[in-house]
Amino acid sequence: MNTEIHKNSDEVVDLVFEAILKNRLKPGVRLSEISLQEEFGYSRSVVRQGFDKLVDSGLLQHKKNQGVRVACPTKEETTQIYEARQAIENAVITILVNKHQSQNLDLSAIDDLISEEKRLHNTSQNDEHTKLSCDFHLTLAELCGNKYIVESLKPLIPLSTLAASVYSNPESSFCSYAEHSDLIQAIKSNDLNRASRSIKKHLDNCVKSLDFKKTIRNRSYSNIFS
Repeated sequence: MNTEIHKNSDEVVDLVFEAILKNRLKPGVRLSEISLQEEFGYSRSVVRQGFDKLVDSGLLQHKKNQGVRVACPTKEETTQIYEARQAIENAVITILVNKHQSQNLDLSAIDDLISEEKRLHNTSQNDEHTKLSCDFHLTLAELCGNKYIVESLKPLIPLSTLAASVYSNPESSFCSYAEHSDLIQAIKSNDLNRASRSIKKHLDNCVKSLDFKKTIRNRSYSNIFS
């Protein structure tokens, strides 16, 4: 495989990840290969390889003669996404508590993220707040120092964002910064049972905040990258 093509296709993946995390790409939207080619100068093969990776991860869906669309998770798929997150993130918390007990964990970056989440909580910058909430979970995984854990969790975070975009309930708090703060305090307490309960409660509440009775709107073409 051409190394340069592989590298550039990873950049395409990151661009789509970022757009989803910032709520710029909505579930069901059709993506344009041409937009990415024109905006960033990628070749058609690079864009297609990036899209193929995103299809494999579940973030994009491809249907014959219908092009590529952003995934629109069903209730069942959303439940499975969070079951997978529970398994992975509980392992993350176990590793981090052990690292903190050994005084081998710097949580300053996480503390900064929570402070910024709190600042944005009551502002109109919802897209940035969503991105910070996602960064919180990915940063915790990265602190484990295990690339396999990060790569396992990485596609599940934007899939969660897509689910929230479909089923969000304005009257509920999705991915609360206060619960993030409680989780970090649990890790700092070196109490594994407390920390495990905290991450389970947090992810359970993310699902409970969603309204699965909402009607899913099928969105059309997006030229977000042009």
